Amino acid sequence: MKVILQLLLLFGGLMCFLSGCTDQKTKHSLHAAFNKLEDLEELVKEAPLDSINSVRDRLLEMKKDLVWLGSDSNVVFVRSDALIIEELSKGNRYLKDSPSRFAGIFQEIERCKTQVSGLVDVIETGADLDALGDSIDEVYIKKNVEIELNAVVKLEGVVMETLRLARLGLETDFSSREAIDSLLEVKRGQWARGIAKVTEEI
Repeated sequence: MKVILQLLLLFGGLMCFLSGCTDQKTKHSLHAAFNKLEDLEELVKEAPLDSINSVRDRLLEMKKDLVWLGSDSNVVFVRSDALIIEELSKGNRYLKDSPSRFAGIFQEIERCKTQVSGLVDVIETGADLDALGDSIDEVYIKKNVEIELNAVVKLEGVVMETLRLARLGLETDFSSREAIDSLLEVKRGQWARGIAKVTEEI
């Protein structure tokens, strides 16, 4: 409920800028955006990043093993193997970009917090110039506040999608891990027997 209310405040703040607002309403919208950023940061920090990265790395190694085994003529894949391999592929797709996604989210949260705080300071101090020496007026403030409120709304979507993909990746791994391990064991056995047969013939 808290997340929904904060999102409504952000949308309300954005609509407020599009229709014209007082400094007080502007600051209120910026404070709501900053609180939302802190909540998003906490939400991402609660994600089991170590487990996510560990599962991702293991699935990547398993995929490499299957590709390698599949290139050997002694290893035979049947139709029933395809379902298990598809689960492995799904898990990989869900988690393959996790490290960069989470790193990008943390960076964007910090960037947004800095920008939002800076805009609040500009309004409260009545500054005439920004850090780059550009003039600050009502149009400048309206434009930049709209940009940052939009950025926070978009970031909300990125966070939720990243957490969704991570959850699906972990769930896929949990439900298919035993079958994937068993498949790899069987195919490694086929490979080993093939190598042993070739050695005997030599």
